[in-house]
Amino acid sequence: MRKIGFLLLLLLFCCSVVQAQSLSSAPDEELTGLNAPDTSIAALHDGKPLYLNFWASWCPPCVREMPHIDALYRQYGDQINFAAVTIDDNADDAQTFLTKTGLTVPVYTGDLQRLAADYGLSAIPVSVLIAADGTVLAQTMGGMDAAALEAFLAPAL
Repeated sequence: MRKIGFLLLLLLFCCSVVQAQSLSSAPDEELTGLNAPDTSIAALHDGKPLYLNFWASWCPPCVREMPHIDALYRQYGDQINFAAVTIDDNADDAQTFLTKTGLTVPVYTGDLQRLAADYGLSAIPVSVLIAADGTVLAQTMGGMDAAALEAFLAPAL
């Protein structure tokens, strides 16, 4: 019984730590486009919500969700800006992935250390939904299927 109580306390502590790391507003960072013009996170959510996804070409859950992200970009790109930010150490790896898959979603890279610190990246993929005013509407860690991604975007539609 004590073990169960300890595990419950540990679970509550871990959940509160995760909640404490949640963002209320989106930190701005400069982004270098791999298949889009260079920009910044602030420019991407100026006047339109932004779906921001942190991913890498070597990450299986990231690779699985990218076709779903690309399909939603084609469906909702007129209502929501999309930015897939690679954390690959070598941007050429992400570029090769783009060429191989034919994805059209805008892909960027940036200062990986600053992005990781600003957005609390401890694992990927991470999705962040940002309102036009920079308020973070939702964020989640882990890969999503098409239905989960569409539900994630719903607050911005």
